[in-house]
Amino acid sequence: MRLEPVTEDNYRAVIGLEVHEEQRAFVATNLKSIADAWIYRPKLQPLALYGAAELVGFTLLERDRPEVLHIVRFMVDRRAQGRGLGRKGLAAIADVARAEGRTELVLSVVPGNAVARGLYAAFGFTDTGEVDGGELVMRHELAPSTPSAHLADQ
Repeated sequence: MRLEPVTEDNYRAVIGLEVHEEQRAFVATNLKSIADAWIYRPKLQPLALYGAAELVGFTLLERDRPEVLHIVRFMVDRRAQGRGLGRKGLAAIADVARAEGRTELVLSVVPGNAVARGLYAAFGFTDTGEVDGGELVMRHELAPSTPSAHLADQ
């Protein structure tokens, strides 16, 4: 899994990604996320998620505190779900955070989004008890990257 900037070459494809119908209430569209990134630049960074050569998802990252990488948005296209790509995408984001010297990931999730909460918990996120804009805040403490752990995530 690799993360690539959203550019004029891939933004139409990124906008074309979509979640399943029943998931639409849980995540903003990628078009809104790209617009948010433009308005709040350079604090927000929109990134396309690629599995091999295939565009499979999107994330929007925020760097508001030196120790934290905030995952503002994260989605895997409906056609790519169920293949373990969500976990691989989170691992790629964690690698970015570690490379930047950050020690934790933070995100928030709509309370009714059991699938996303399950994915995040399985990856190591824990509920903080905080609520932000009606969403539950989750945090993941990053262990330093080790060569064997990195290979296991690929």
